[in-house]
Amino acid sequence: MFGQILYTQVKWSRAAVAVLSAIAFVLPALLWRAVHQGWMREYSALEVMRGFAVLGPALGVVAFFVGFILVAQAWAADAATRHVYALSLPIPWARYVALRYGAGALLLLVPTIALWLGVMLILSLVTIPESLNAYPGTVTLRFLLAALFSYSVMFALQYLSGKRAAYILLTALVGVFAFSLVLGLAGYGEVVDAVTGALLRWPGPLAVFASDWMLVDV
Repeated sequence: MFGQILYTQVKWSRAAVAVLSAIAFVLPALLWRAVHQGWMREYSALEVMRGFAVLGPALGVVAFFVGFILVAQAWAADAATRHVYALSLPIPWARYVALRYGAGALLLLVPTIALWLGVMLILSLVTIPESLNAYPGTVTLRFLLAALFSYSVMFALQYLSGKRAAYILLTALVGVFAFSLVLGLAGYGEVVDAVTGALLRWPGPLAVFASDWMLVDV
């Protein structure tokens, strides 16, 4: 049964997964070229660090959209047929949802592998000074965890709230922004800083996005 669910997931999401995988593959090289105009020459430690400085935030954005799109594609395909396919299967709804989650989570490996290949390619083209070290495995694993977090949150929101998921997400974001703004204007900026820190610093739920994604570091 999982194979069938995975097949439909691939069928519905293959175009998006291909595009996102291509982006993940070329992103390290594109960002390097945006800062430096050459490849095979000696770079100082500062030049190398500057060349990869924006890679982490960019990968965080890509990881978010990977999770978001995989959920949206599957839900949209199911909703277009009023979930007839899901209801026609000889399994309970709860098991179907679990299988659908597992199929999408498995597809997260495709852009992750593409990113790893792209990272290894750029590292083969750039000479890293001896004072620095490359961490391709760490960056790739962090990308996978960020994509899985995004996918899990969006999956839970989508399958619990259905068509209202986008409105709930938008309302939550606007509400958090407005609440933070009101607290800041009222003189409770330290409360906003404390809450933000709890969310963005380990072991906060958003720490995987906010912490440094340094491909090359000391």
